[in-house]
Amino acid sequence: MTLKAGAHFLYLTNSDDASLEPRASLRYEMTDKQAMTFGYGLHSQMQTVGIYEAQVRQDDGTITKPNQSIGFNKSHHFVLGYDRSLTKHLHVKTEAYYQQLFNIAVINNINSPISTLVIEEGYLTQPLVNEGKGRNMGLELTLEQFMHRNMYFLFSGSLYDSKYTALDGVWRNTRFNGRGAMSLTGGKEWDWRKGRTFGVNIKAIFAGGFRITPVDVEQSNAEGRPIYLIDQAYAEQLPAYFRTDLRISLKRNRPRSTSTIAIDVQNVTNRENVGGRFYDPRAGAMREWYQLPLLPVLSYRVEF
Repeated sequence: MTLKAGAHFLYLTNSDDASLEPRASLRYEMTDKQAMTFGYGLHSQMQTVGIYEAQVRQDDGTITKPNQSIGFNKSHHFVLGYDRSLTKHLHVKTEAYYQQLFNIAVINNINSPISTLVIEEGYLTQPLVNEGKGRNMGLELTLEQFMHRNMYFLFSGSLYDSKYTALDGVWRNTRFNGRGAMSLTGGKEWDWRKGRTFGVNIKAIFAGGFRITPVDVEQSNAEGRPIYLIDQAYAEQLPAYFRTDLRISLKRNRPRSTSTIAIDVQNVTNRENVGGRFYDPRAGAMREWYQLPLLPVLSYRVEF
């Protein structure tokens, strides 16, 4: 049984805010091949600089910073895990976690759903108070094969739920509540000629889409600007994200150096992943913008 414990101290000079955070982890090895783990930590997070430095001009011409003294966002983190070696080269790990978020900075209005947990831009001039809450919980699975017979892979999957509430008291999805994610990374090498190694690597990622706040198109057309349905904050979800990257390389080992020539093809399937939606006043409709298309990258590297 191994116990590690300590504390983390955080101090922010411009708001004069300080936080002393206890953290600990416990590992119990039941046999040489399996172990249980438990961890706890209190974590604090400062706001973005735009929150502290946002300025408001008063009627008399003076400049104030309404959120210069806002406090840290805080969270209790709990993690329970099981770790097992299936073979000499194969390893599996599962974890369950829960994060209790508190002291979250939210707009000081009982009708507002805006929290610093979900804002996309780091600039708010409305007065904030540290009275919001949130919670994250999930299960994770990791299966890993270390390099064996010139082949390796790493698979990870996660199911999770992420919610928050502001002063309106309504629990809503956060922007990041995609509910699930998976990734697979693997590769194999072949000894081609003396001192030369040919390799193929692949990486695939799947994740639930980000959440956005719907726009009232009819009202937006009437006013010529986007009018968001605030009472439905983050109720709409973008399509899932999927991307596959492929790398093919040829490595040559010399007595005093190693050279590698490689071709990396990012998003090899050329999938159009939706990055977001926006209101187009000229068309009077919602439009989508897309993330990285297929992108080949040729590289040559020499290591001495």
